Amino acid sequence: MTFMGRETELNYLNQHYESHGSRILVVYGQKGVGKTTLLQKFSKGKPCAYYIARSCSDREQRFQWGQEFLPANRDDKDGLFPEYEEIFASMTYSVAEEGKCVLIVDEFHHLIKGEATFFNRLIQYVQACQRPHFVILCSSAAGWVENNMVSKIGSAATAISGFMKIRDLNVRQMQEIFNDYSEDDCIQLYSILGGVPGLWKRTDSRLSAKNNIIWNILNPYSAIYGEMSGCLLEDLRETAVYNTILSSMANGSIKLNDMYRHTGFSRAKISVYLKNLMEIDLVEKIGAGMYRISKPYVRFYFRFIYSNQSRLEKLTPEQFYLEVVEDAFPGFVREAYRKS
Repeated sequence: MTFMGRETELNYLNQHYESHGSRILVVYGQKGVGKTTLLQKFSKGKPCAYYIARSCSDREQRFQWGQEFLPANRDDKDGLFPEYEEIFASMTYSVAEEGKCVLIVDEFHHLIKGEATFFNRLIQYVQACQRPHFVILCSSAAGWVENNMVSKIGSAATAISGFMKIRDLNVRQMQEIFNDYSEDDCIQLYSILGGVPGLWKRTDSRLSAKNNIIWNILNPYSAIYGEMSGCLLEDLRETAVYNTILSSMANGSIKLNDMYRHTGFSRAKISVYLKNLMEIDLVEKIGAGMYRISKPYVRFYFRFIYSNQSRLEKLTPEQFYLEVVEDAFPGFVREAYRKS
Protein backbone atom coordinates (compact mmCIF):
# COMPACT_ATOMS: atom_id res chain seq x y z
CA MET A 1 0.00 0.00 0.00
CA THR A 2 1.49 3.31 -1.07
CA PHE A 3 2.08 6.29 1.22
CA MET A 4 -0.84 8.64 0.82
CA GLY A 5 -3.01 11.22 2.53
CA ARG A 6 -0.38 12.47 4.97
CA GLU A 7 1.22 15.38 3.11
CA THR A 8 0.10 17.94 5.71
CA GLU A 9 1.56 15.87 8.54
CA LEU A 10 4.79 15.27 6.62
CA ASN A 11 5.19 19.01 6.01
CA TYR A 12 4.58 19.69 9.71
CA LEU A 13 7.34 17.26 10.69
CA ASN A 14 9.77 18.80 8.21
CA GLN A 15 9.03 22.30 9.50
CA HIS A 16 9.97 21.21 13.01
CA TYR A 17 13.09 19.45 11.73
CA GLU A 18 14.26 22.50 9.78
CA SER A 19 13.58 24.97 12.60
CA HIS A 20 16.44 26.34 14.69
CA GLY A 21 17.54 24.44 17.79
CA SER A 22 16.17 21.30 19.39
CA ARG A 23 12.53 20.27 19.40
CA ILE A 24 10.41 17.66 21.17
CA LEU A 25 7.23 16.69 19.36
CA VAL A 26 4.47 14.28 20.45
CA VAL A 27 2.88 12.28 17.63
CA TYR A 28 -0.08 10.10 18.52
CA GLY A 29 -3.05 8.23 17.09
CA GLN A 30 -4.72 4.87 17.31
CA LYS A 31 -2.87 1.69 16.46
CA GLY A 32 -2.68 1.02 12.73
CA VAL A 33 -3.54 4.57 11.66
CA GLY A 34 -0.17 5.04 9.92
CA LYS A 35 2.11 6.76 12.45
CA THR A 36 5.10 4.49 11.86
CA THR A 37 4.73 4.65 8.08
CA LEU A 38 4.65 8.45 8.28
CA LEU A 39 7.74 8.57 10.50
CA GLN A 40 9.61 6.18 8.21
CA LYS A 41 8.80 8.43 5.25
CA PHE A 42 9.88 11.52 7.17
CA SER A 43 13.15 10.08 8.53
CA LYS A 44 14.37 8.59 5.25
CA GLY A 45 17.78 10.08 4.47
CA LYS A 46 18.04 11.83 7.85
CA PRO A 47 20.35 10.89 10.76
CA CYS A 48 17.79 8.97 12.77
CA ALA A 49 17.69 6.42 15.62
CA TYR A 50 14.50 4.56 16.51
CA TYR A 51 13.37 2.62 19.57
CA ILE A 52 9.98 1.12 20.42
CA ALA A 53 9.31 0.97 24.15
CA ARG A 54 7.99 -2.22 25.71
CA SER A 55 5.30 -2.65 28.32
CA CYS A 56 7.61 -3.79 31.13
CA SER A 57 9.38 -2.64 34.28
CA ASP A 58 11.74 0.31 34.14
CA ARG A 59 14.73 -1.99 34.77
CA GLU A 60 13.75 -4.32 31.92
CA GLN A 61 13.16 -1.31 29.67
CA ARG A 62 16.70 -0.08 30.21
CA PHE A 63 18.03 -3.59 29.62
CA GLN A 64 16.20 -3.94 26.30
CA TRP A 65 17.09 -0.43 25.15
CA GLY A 66 20.70 -0.90 26.13
CA GLN A 67 20.87 -4.18 24.17
CA GLU A 68 19.90 -2.29 21.03
CA PHE A 69 22.20 0.71 21.30
CA LEU A 70 25.10 0.01 23.66
CA PRO A 71 28.24 -1.99 22.74
CA ALA A 72 27.75 -5.75 22.79
CA ASN A 73 30.86 -6.31 24.94
CA ARG A 74 29.33 -4.58 27.96
CA ASP A 75 28.95 -7.64 30.15
CA ASP A 76 29.38 -6.11 33.61
CA LYS A 77 26.26 -6.33 35.75
CA ASP A 78 25.69 -2.60 36.06
CA GLY A 79 26.28 -2.06 32.37
CA LEU A 80 23.39 -4.33 31.47
CA PHE A 81 20.98 -1.80 32.96
CA PRO A 82 22.30 1.59 31.79
CA GLU A 83 20.84 4.89 32.89
CA TYR A 84 18.70 6.75 30.38
CA GLU A 85 21.29 9.47 29.85
CA GLU A 86 23.75 6.86 28.59
CA ILE A 87 21.09 5.38 26.32
CA PHE A 88 20.21 8.79 24.85
CA ALA A 89 23.87 9.48 24.15
CA SER A 90 24.30 6.08 22.49
CA MET A 91 21.33 6.77 20.22
CA THR A 92 22.88 10.09 19.23
CA TYR A 93 26.28 8.52 18.52
CA SER A 94 24.70 5.71 16.48
CA VAL A 95 23.75 8.03 13.61
CA ALA A 96 25.70 10.25 11.24
CA GLU A 97 27.21 13.35 12.80
CA GLU A 98 25.97 15.79 10.15
CA GLY A 99 22.59 17.42 10.47
CA LYS A 100 20.06 17.58 13.26
CA CYS A 101 19.78 14.26 15.06
CA VAL A 102 16.35 12.65 14.95
CA LEU A 103 15.47 10.39 17.90
CA ILE A 104 12.16 8.53 17.61
CA VAL A 105 10.79 6.82 20.70
CA ASP A 106 7.68 4.80 19.83
CA GLU A 107 5.01 3.85 22.38
CA PHE A 108 6.67 6.26 24.80
CA HIS A 109 3.70 6.11 27.19
CA HIS A 110 5.17 2.86 28.54
CA LEU A 111 8.25 4.82 29.62
CA ILE A 112 6.42 7.63 31.35
CA LYS A 113 4.06 5.23 33.10
CA GLY A 114 7.01 3.10 34.22
CA GLU A 115 9.45 5.80 35.35
CA ALA A 116 8.22 9.19 36.55
CA THR A 117 11.59 10.92 35.94
CA PHE A 118 12.02 9.74 32.34
CA PHE A 119 10.63 12.82 30.63
CA ASN A 120 12.62 15.29 32.75
CA ARG A 121 15.81 13.35 32.09
CA LEU A 122 15.15 13.39 28.35
CA ILE A 123 14.63 17.16 28.43
CA GLN A 124 17.82 17.71 30.39
CA TYR A 125 19.80 15.58 27.94
CA VAL A 126 18.47 17.41 24.88
CA GLN A 127 19.05 20.84 26.43
CA ALA A 128 22.62 19.97 27.51
CA CYS A 129 23.62 18.41 24.18
CA GLN A 130 25.50 20.73 21.83
CA ARG A 131 24.13 18.96 18.79
CA PRO A 132 20.54 19.96 17.94
CA HIS A 133 17.98 17.15 18.30
CA PHE A 134 14.51 16.54 16.99
CA VAL A 135 12.91 14.11 19.41
CA ILE A 136 9.65 12.50 18.29
CA LEU A 137 7.67 10.78 21.02
CA CYS A 138 5.10 8.54 19.38
CA SER A 139 2.16 6.75 21.01
CA SER A 140 -0.88 4.67 20.10
CA ALA A 141 -2.48 5.50 23.48
CA ALA A 142 -4.32 8.48 22.02
CA GLY A 143 -6.77 8.88 24.87
CA TRP A 144 -3.97 8.80 27.44
CA VAL A 145 -2.01 11.49 25.57
CA GLU A 146 -5.04 13.76 25.38
CA ASN A 147 -6.40 13.22 28.88
CA ASN A 148 -3.58 12.14 31.20
CA MET A 149 -0.12 12.86 29.82
CA VAL A 150 0.22 16.52 30.80
CA SER A 151 -0.95 15.89 34.37
CA LYS A 152 1.50 12.98 34.58
CA ILE A 153 4.59 14.99 33.57
CA GLY A 154 3.52 18.29 35.14
CA SER A 155 5.42 21.49 34.36
CA ALA A 156 7.84 19.56 32.12
CA ALA A 157 5.10 19.64 29.48
CA THR A 158 6.17 23.20 28.64
CA ALA A 159 9.26 21.72 26.91
CA ILE A 160 7.06 20.04 24.29
CA SER A 161 7.16 21.95 21.02
CA GLY A 162 3.88 20.56 19.70
CA PHE A 163 1.34 17.75 19.53
CA MET A 164 0.24 16.11 16.28
CA LYS A 165 -2.65 13.65 16.20
CA ILE A 166 -2.64 11.29 13.23
CA ARG A 167 -6.29 10.99 12.31
CA ASP A 168 -8.13 8.34 10.35
CA LEU A 169 -8.08 8.50 6.58
CA ASN A 170 -11.47 9.05 4.95
CA VAL A 171 -13.59 6.84 2.71
CA ARG A 172 -12.50 8.74 -0.42
CA GLN A 173 -8.90 7.86 0.34
CA MET A 174 -9.94 4.23 0.71
CA GLN A 175 -11.41 4.43 -2.78
CA GLU A 176 -8.01 5.53 -4.12
CA ILE A 177 -6.52 2.31 -2.73
CA PHE A 178 -9.44 0.03 -3.63
CA ASN A 179 -9.78 1.60 -7.05
CA ASP A 180 -11.71 -1.33 -8.54
CA TYR A 181 -14.36 -1.08 -5.83
CA SER A 182 -17.75 0.51 -6.30
CA GLU A 183 -18.61 3.37 -3.97
CA ASP A 184 -21.03 1.06 -2.16
CA ASP A 185 -18.32 -1.57 -1.58
CA CYS A 186 -15.99 1.06 -0.10
CA ILE A 187 -18.72 2.39 2.16
CA GLN A 188 -19.45 -1.12 3.45
CA LEU A 189 -15.81 -1.97 4.14
CA TYR A 190 -15.13 1.44 5.66
CA SER A 191 -18.05 1.01 8.07
CA ILE A 192 -16.11 -1.89 9.64
CA LEU A 193 -12.46 -0.92 9.22
CA GLY A 194 -12.79 2.85 9.49
CA GLY A 195 -9.89 4.98 8.32
CA VAL A 196 -7.16 2.70 9.68
CA PRO A 197 -4.77 1.79 6.84
CA GLY A 198 -3.14 -0.86 9.04
CA LEU A 199 -6.39 -2.81 8.77
CA TRP A 200 -6.84 -2.05 5.06
CA LYS A 201 -3.51 -3.77 4.40
CA ARG A 202 -4.90 -7.00 5.81
CA THR A 203 -7.69 -7.20 3.28
CA ASP A 204 -7.53 -8.21 -0.40
CA SER A 205 -8.60 -5.55 -2.89
CA ARG A 206 -9.18 -8.31 -5.45
CA LEU A 207 -12.10 -9.56 -3.34
CA SER A 208 -15.47 -7.86 -3.07
CA ALA A 209 -16.41 -6.14 0.18
CA LYS A 210 -18.66 -9.08 1.03
CA ASN A 211 -15.90 -11.64 0.48
CA ASN A 212 -13.40 -9.53 2.43
CA ILE A 213 -15.84 -9.52 5.33
CA ILE A 214 -16.25 -13.30 5.08
CA TRP A 215 -12.64 -14.36 4.61
CA ASN A 216 -10.59 -11.54 6.17
CA ILE A 217 -12.83 -10.37 9.01
CA LEU A 218 -15.15 -13.21 10.07
CA ASN A 219 -12.55 -15.92 9.57
CA PRO A 220 -11.15 -16.76 13.07
CA TYR A 221 -7.72 -17.35 11.52
CA SER A 222 -7.51 -13.91 9.89
CA ALA A 223 -5.34 -11.09 11.21
CA ILE A 224 -8.25 -8.66 11.52
CA TYR A 225 -10.27 -11.15 13.56
CA GLY A 226 -7.32 -11.49 15.94
CA GLU A 227 -7.07 -7.71 16.19
CA MET A 228 -10.76 -7.45 17.06
CA SER A 229 -10.84 -10.26 19.60
CA GLY A 230 -7.65 -9.07 21.31
CA CYS A 231 -8.42 -5.36 21.38
CA LEU A 232 -8.61 -5.21 25.19
CA LEU A 233 -5.89 -7.60 26.25
CA GLU A 234 -2.88 -5.31 25.89
CA ASP A 235 -4.15 -2.34 27.87
CA LEU A 236 -6.77 -3.54 30.33
CA ARG A 237 -7.36 -6.00 33.11
CA GLU A 238 -10.77 -7.36 34.13
CA THR A 239 -11.70 -7.92 30.50
CA ALA A 240 -14.95 -9.64 31.54
CA VAL A 241 -16.29 -6.31 32.83
CA TYR A 242 -15.15 -4.38 29.77
CA ASN A 243 -16.56 -7.01 27.39
CA THR A 244 -19.92 -6.80 29.15
CA ILE A 245 -20.06 -3.02 28.86
CA LEU A 246 -18.92 -2.96 25.22
CA SER A 247 -21.38 -5.70 24.27
CA SER A 248 -24.25 -3.76 25.82
CA MET A 249 -23.16 -0.61 23.94
CA ALA A 250 -22.86 -2.45 20.61
CA ASN A 251 -26.41 -3.69 21.03
CA GLY A 252 -27.94 -0.29 21.64
CA SER A 253 -27.23 0.67 25.26
CA ILE A 254 -25.58 4.03 24.72
CA LYS A 255 -26.99 5.77 27.80
CA LEU A 256 -25.55 5.19 31.25
CA ASN A 257 -28.93 4.10 32.60
CA ASP A 258 -29.36 1.61 29.74
CA MET A 259 -25.95 0.09 30.51
CA TYR A 260 -26.90 -0.12 34.18
CA ARG A 261 -30.07 -2.05 33.36
CA HIS A 262 -28.32 -4.35 30.86
CA THR A 263 -25.16 -5.17 32.82
CA GLY A 264 -26.37 -5.06 36.41
CA PHE A 265 -23.25 -3.09 37.35
CA SER A 266 -23.62 0.05 39.44
CA ARG A 267 -23.62 3.38 37.63
CA ALA A 268 -20.47 4.38 39.54
CA LYS A 269 -18.65 1.23 38.40
CA ILE A 270 -19.73 1.68 34.78
CA SER A 271 -18.53 5.30 34.84
CA VAL A 272 -15.07 4.24 36.04
CA TYR A 273 -14.74 1.62 33.32
CA LEU A 274 -16.03 3.98 30.64
CA LYS A 275 -13.34 6.46 31.70
CA ASN A 276 -10.71 3.77 31.20
CA LEU A 277 -12.12 2.86 27.79
CA MET A 278 -12.03 6.51 26.77
CA GLU A 279 -8.40 6.72 27.89
CA ILE A 280 -7.42 4.08 25.32
CA ASP A 281 -9.68 5.62 22.67
CA LEU A 282 -12.16 2.72 22.47
CA VAL A 283 -15.16 4.76 23.66
CA GLU A 284 -16.14 8.40 23.22
CA LYS A 285 -18.74 10.57 24.89
CA ILE A 286 -21.40 11.88 22.50
CA GLY A 287 -23.68 13.72 24.91
CA ALA A 288 -24.79 14.01 28.51
CA GLY A 289 -24.64 10.45 29.86
CA MET A 290 -24.35 9.03 26.32
CA TYR A 291 -21.44 7.06 24.87
CA ARG A 292 -20.49 5.06 21.80
CA ILE A 293 -17.75 2.68 20.73
CA SER A 294 -15.37 4.84 18.73
CA LYS A 295 -13.56 2.17 16.70
CA PRO A 296 -15.70 0.72 13.90
CA TYR A 297 -14.06 -2.72 13.93
CA VAL A 298 -14.65 -3.03 17.69
CA ARG A 299 -18.28 -2.03 17.17
CA PHE A 300 -18.63 -4.68 14.44
CA TYR A 301 -16.98 -7.33 16.61
CA PHE A 302 -19.26 -6.81 19.59
CA ARG A 303 -22.37 -6.38 17.42
CA PHE A 304 -21.98 -9.54 15.34
CA ILE A 305 -19.17 -11.82 16.55
CA TYR A 306 -19.09 -11.55 20.34
CA SER A 307 -22.86 -11.97 20.54
CA ASN A 308 -22.82 -15.03 18.27
CA GLN A 309 -19.54 -16.73 19.20
CA SER A 310 -21.01 -20.23 19.46
CA ARG A 311 -22.55 -20.05 16.01
CA LEU A 312 -19.28 -18.88 14.48
CA GLU A 313 -17.58 -21.93 15.96
CA LYS A 314 -20.10 -24.25 14.30
CA LEU A 315 -20.54 -22.49 10.95
CA THR A 316 -18.15 -21.62 8.16
CA PRO A 317 -17.43 -17.87 7.81
CA GLU A 318 -19.62 -17.83 4.69
CA GLN A 319 -22.55 -19.52 6.46
CA PHE A 320 -22.15 -17.17 9.41
CA TYR A 321 -22.30 -14.15 7.13
CA LEU A 322 -25.49 -15.40 5.47
CA GLU A 323 -27.23 -16.36 8.70
CA VAL A 324 -26.07 -13.65 11.11
CA VAL A 325 -24.63 -10.64 9.29
CA GLU A 326 -26.29 -10.23 5.91
CA ASP A 327 -29.77 -9.04 6.90
CA ALA A 328 -28.60 -6.77 9.74
CA PHE A 329 -25.55 -5.37 7.97
CA PRO A 330 -27.28 -2.56 5.98
CA GLY A 331 -28.60 -1.16 9.26
CA PHE A 332 -25.11 -1.40 10.80
CA VAL A 333 -23.68 0.56 7.85
CA ARG A 334 -26.35 3.26 8.10
CA GLU A 335 -25.74 3.58 11.83
CA ALA A 336 -21.97 3.82 11.29
CA TYR A 337 -22.39 6.77 8.93
CA ARG A 338 -25.08 8.43 10.98
CA LYS A 339 -22.63 8.51 13.90
CA SER A 340 -19.57 9.54 11.90
